[in-house]
Amino acid sequence: MLNERKVRVMTQAALYESSYQYRKDYFIRRYYLPDYIAINRLVTKVWLTVFYILAVGAYVFQLVYVQSVDLLHFDYQGFAIKVVIIYLIASIAVSILTSAYYGSRYAKAERRVHKYFRQLDEIDAYQK
Repeated sequence: MLNERKVRVMTQAALYESSYQYRKDYFIRRYYLPDYIAINRLVTKVWLTVFYILAVGAYVFQLVYVQSVDLLHFDYQGFAIKVVIIYLIASIAVSILTSAYYGSRYAKAERRVHKYFRQLDEIDAYQK
């Protein structure tokens, strides 16, 4: 005779195991939490730097070609200080947000994997 609870748990475990979420969760769980956050923070900072350089380049282009700013009398030192300060503020803000986001993402993946292992333990308990 089949146990209805066992069939339900086996079905849930099989559905999770065949899902894309299972592969994502195991990819995330390959790393320890600090390593996972650090890797994703590094990738995010690299992209932040690339887009910030493009934005500063576009701003300089706009200053020179649209507003016709005289480059001989331009305050380069003040401009450089502003650019660096804005980059540091953006970098700190992105680091905090990235850490929070990827930390919660890791925790959710960990909960799903632990639930899956509990289901496997429950299935194993029915065997005895």
